[in-house]
Amino acid sequence: MNIYDYQRLVGKIEDVPELRNEFIKIFDVKTKHDMARWGLLYAEHILEITGLEPCDEVRHMFEAVQRWIDGKANYRESRNIAFYSFNKDAHGQTELIKKKFYKTMAQITCIPHVKAHALWATDMAITLINQMHPHDLAAVQKERENQIEKLKYIKANNREDVSSNLAVRFGADKRSYSLIKTTRFSAIF
Repeated sequence: MNIYDYQRLVGKIEDVPELRNEFIKIFDVKTKHDMARWGLLYAEHILEITGLEPCDEVRHMFEAVQRWIDGKANYRESRNIAFYSFNKDAHGQTELIKKKFYKTMAQITCIPHVKAHALWATDMAITLINQMHPHDLAAVQKERENQIEKLKYIKANNREDVSSNLAVRFGADKRSYSLIKTTRFSAIF
């Protein structure tokens, strides 16, 4: 399977191919760990733009992916969350925005399994944007630019770049990650 042709599997989507290709160029030089850190950062963004509250599956996803990044778990933990929780939630959903949300989160959750899931998550997210803003290429362009910006932010071999950024947003310092158990993104720390 050509990982770059995944978009045809999600069906016709309104996209900006030039920006997708720019993402792919950066994606190709990143490691799977880089992409997993990007996935956590991007999942936070998806929660923000949809306005959805994180359910238990989302919290478990953040925890599982972070454990994999830290070398404390294998990829199966996050993959199983995607297969058994997010996919089930997506199939049982009648509201299209929530369905696209769960499918995007499932792809992000599977990044520890296969790096290409990060690329596929971007396409799923564009289907989410298409649902939220029908026929709005400006919204699609803004989302693709956001994906690229977040990917450029991830520094190779720097495990604290995502955690540090989120800690600043939530008013914590690196020493107090373990104390931030009540925030919705505590798993990242």
